[in-house]
Amino acid sequence: MELIHPEYVLYMYQVNNLRVKAAEKITHRDALKYHICRYLALDYMLKIGALEYKLLDIQNKVLKNKRIIELAEEKNISFNEIEKIIKKEFIENDCKVQLMSESVQTAIDNSRQKLLSEEEILEINLYYMTLVRDYSPEINLKNSEEEKLLFETIKDKYISGNLKELKKFEKFEKEELFFDELEAYKLEKERLISLIKNLEEQIVLIKNSFPYTERLEIQDENLFRRKKDSINKQIEEQESEFEELQKRIQKLKNK
Repeated sequence: MELIHPEYVLYMYQVNNLRVKAAEKITHRDALKYHICRYLALDYMLKIGALEYKLLDIQNKVLKNKRIIELAEEKNISFNEIEKIIKKEFIENDCKVQLMSESVQTAIDNSRQKLLSEEEILEINLYYMTLVRDYSPEINLKNSEEEKLLFETIKDKYISGNLKELKKFEKFEKEELFFDELEAYKLEKERLISLIKNLEEQIVLIKNSFPYTERLEIQDENLFRRKKDSINKQIEEQESEFEELQKRIQKLKNK
C-alpha cells in the first residue's frame, strides 16, 4: 500500500480550509452588497434622502430666482428671454433634482417589497456559503458550463432572498477539492490566499462607501434626529429666502 506524503496531506488540508475561508468572505461581501446595504440605502432614502431632495429642490429654486433678479436688474431684456436663459443655465441642476426625485420614488416603491431581517440574512448565508464554496467561479476556476449556470441560479435566489428555493440546492453539495499533484495544491493555495486578500479589500471598500457609512446616522435615534432637524432648518431658511425673492421678482415684473 502506497503511503501519502505528509506534505501532500498538509497542502490538501490547507487548500480546502482556504476554500471555506474564501466562501465566508464572498458570502460576507454579497450579504453586504445585496442585503445589508440594500436595506441601509432604502432606510436612508426614506428617512433622510427625501429631506435632502426637498432641500436640494428649494436651493435650486433660490438660485434660479437670484439669477432672474440679476438678469432683470442688469440686462435690458424681457422676462420671456430671461426664462429661456434660466432654462439653459440650470439644465445640470434641474437634472440633479430630477434624479434625486426619482431615487426617492424608487425607495418608496421598494419599501413595499419584503426585505430580509438580520436573522433571515444569517440563515440564508449558511446555505449560500456552502454553495459558494462548491460552485462560485471565483473559487472554482474549472467549473463546467453547467456548474456556472447552476451558480448563476443560486446567486439569483440568494439576491432575491428566496431561502426556500435556495435550500433546494443542498443536494448539489460536492466533495472536497482533490488534485493528483502536490504542485497543483501549492499553486491553488497561493491563488486562494490572493483571492481572500482581494475579497477583504472589497469588503473594506463597501464598508467605506455609501450607504454603509451612513448606518449610524440612520440607526441611532439621536443622530438621526439631529440630522433631520439640521436639514429641516436649512429648508425653512431656504423657503423663507425663496418667498422674499419671489416678491422682488414680482415687483420687477410690475415695473
